[in-house]
Order: sequence, then C-alpha cells, then structure tokens
Amino acid sequence: MARSGDLAGYYRAERYRSARERMEWSLARIFLLFRLLHVFQMAGTAVDMLHRLDPVAGAAILVIGGAETVWLFARIVRRREYGGGLTAGVDIGSGVLMLVIAGLGAPAADRPEALAPLVFWTTDQISGAALSRNLRILVAGTASITVLYLGVVLLGVPAEALESATIIAASGFVVLATVIERGAAYLRRTAADLADLSRRAAEERAYLQLASELYNHWGNTLLKVTAHDCARVGEFDELRQMLRADYARLRVFFDTGMAADRTSLLRILHREILDARDRRLIAEPVISESFREYAATVPERVQLIFADALRAVLLNVTDHARTDHTYVRADIRGGRAAVAVTDHGPGFPEKPVLGSLNVIKAGLQSLGGDLTWPSIPGDTKVIIEFPLAAVAEEAR
Repeated sequence: MARSGDLAGYYRAERYRSARERMEWSLARIFLLFRLLHVFQMAGTAVDMLHRLDPVAGAAILVIGGAETVWLFARIVRRREYGGGLTAGVDIGSGVLMLVIAGLGAPAADRPEALAPLVFWTTDQISGAALSRNLRILVAGTASITVLYLGVVLLGVPAEALESATIIAASGFVVLATVIERGAAYLRRTAADLADLSRRAAEERAYLQLASELYNHWGNTLLKVTAHDCARVGEFDELRQMLRADYARLRVFFDTGMAADRTSLLRILHREILDARDRRLIAEPVISESFREYAATVPERVQLIFADALRAVLLNVTDHARTDHTYVRADIRGGRAAVAVTDHGPGFPEKPVLGSLNVIKAGLQSLGGDLTWPSIPGDTKVIIEFPLAAVAEEAR
C-alpha cells in the first residue's frame, strides 16, 4: 500500500511539473510570434540588404536564416518549450555567423546599412537564448553579437560608432538579454508559487473532505441503525454493505490523501437530511426499494446539483413553511430519480419569489431534469427529478 506522504510528494511534483510546462510553452509561443514578426521584417528589407551585399554573402544569409527558422519552429512546436543549450546555441550561433558574413560581404561604406535588418534578427535570437536557462551561452552569445556589431560599424564608418543609434543598438543587446532572462525566471517562479498555492488549497479541501467523510460515515451509519427494522428481509446485509462502502471510502482517503469524488444518491440524501436535522427540521425519509437498491455512484457535477437542490428545498421549508416537520420521499420510476419534499405549511404565494430555486431548476434542467412545486395550503410539495441517463452521460 502506498504511503500518503509519498503520494503527496508525487502529486506536488506533478503540479510543479505541469505548471512549469505550461509556463514554458507560453513563453515559447510568445517567442515564436516575435520570430514570425521578424521574418516578415526581414522579407521586407531583404531586397535592399542583397543590393548592398555581395550576392554570395546575401544568399548565404538568407539560407542560414531560413534554415535556422524552420528548424527552430519545428523543434519548439515538437517540444512545447524553447529548449536548452542546443536550441540556444543554434539560435544565437546562426546570428553570429550571419553578422560575420554581412561584415565580410558588404563594402565598408554600406556595412552599417547592410547590418540594419540583422539587428532585429539578432535581438530575437538573444531573446530566445534568454529563455534557455543556459547562462553561459546567453552571456557568450550576447557579448559576441555586441562586439561583432560594433566591429562592423568601426570597420565601415568609425564615426558612426558614437552615434546614438549605434549606442542604443549595442547597449540594447545587453539590456534585452538581462530583461528577458530575469523576466522569464520571474514568470517561472510565479508559476511554481501558484502551483504551491494550488497544492495548499487542495490540501485544505482534502481535510474538509476528510471531515465530511467521517461525518457522513458515522451519520449515515447511525441513521441506518436508528431506522433499523428487524422484520425487513435483508436489513442486516444492507447495513453491512453500507459499512463496507464507508470503510472503503475512508481507506481511499488515508491511502491517497484524496477523498473519493463519487458517491451514491442515497448517501447524498442521508447527508442532507442529517444537515436539516441540525437546523431543527424533522425530515422523515420515505425511501423506495428501487432508490435504496440503485447502487450506481454519481460524478461530482451530479452530486453538486442534486445536493444543492435538496439543500435549497429543505432550507426553504425551514425558512418559510412555518413548520418543523417534513417528509422526503425518494423513488426511481421510469429511469428517473425523483425526490419530493412535502410539508403541511401555508404553501407558496401566487407570485412567489423563487430566486434560489430558479437557479437550482436551471441546474437540474442542464441534466435533463426539472424542479416543480405543486402547492396548496396544507400540502406543499417540491419535486426534484432528473434522468439517470444523465448520471451515465456525466460519468463518461
């Protein structure tokens, strides 16, 4: 049997891994959008760049840029993240190579203009390397691109090295690398922190579920014992099955740290009746054999809708019926579960204000069910019903 501590550690690691993967994929998609933008920018300036460069150098730059972009897109989409050192090395290495070719393949007077389209491209490559979490490649690549850019400008028109556009471009490489690397690290930490908060919320929810499991276990058992009928055939077998089911649910919790997310309609009915009794409403259950024998468990959404509906109806009796006694009749007829709550109160007015009940009605109708309230003074009835086919559909 697995220990709950080991499983809790596994679930925590899985949440962190999932949060990290989602963040990495989000960062990678943003990067791909910027790369796509720079592809269009490069296409718009390619003609002018080729005019200034040696034909061989221009063709080599376009081939390297195109091949590297296709490889990068395929790798990132397949891995669903930017990747590590290999991705950063190819990305930023191709940028350095393109700058070298541009510096060698352009006349001295045209080098700064020939480099202009590549400035956008290399900033994109530095941004990608900043996502790789490989600091060595990022520092080496950023330094190489910065030095090459300044070198090409100095070899062309040295005076332009002191112009604001050149200074902004050269310093921008360093600033961009720092901002992107720090920003990505912050987003990763934020994703981990959110996963940790989610874990803590899940643990608190699990504790509440454990309390609910214990409460339901003893409450349902005591309710069954107090309603015990020695004359009814199979009474002891039914009680034994209930105890076994309760034990199994508690064992699931203690083994995994998580409460079972499925339960039966009968247990939900008993739980809400017990809660009503805590509010000093005497709710007498009248449960048909078909409802008792319906052993299928229902998924969480059906649980919530059914429990909310029954709780709202019983609260309505407590708050408005001016009585402390009601009957809860549960039956299954024609493939539909029907629970009727009846009291001897004054009934609904001609134009009742049914805000909460209308919300519950809408939830039941989403399952193909309904909430109706045929009412006359002295005989008020609210009927909750939905098809059992909805339970099977939700389970799938």
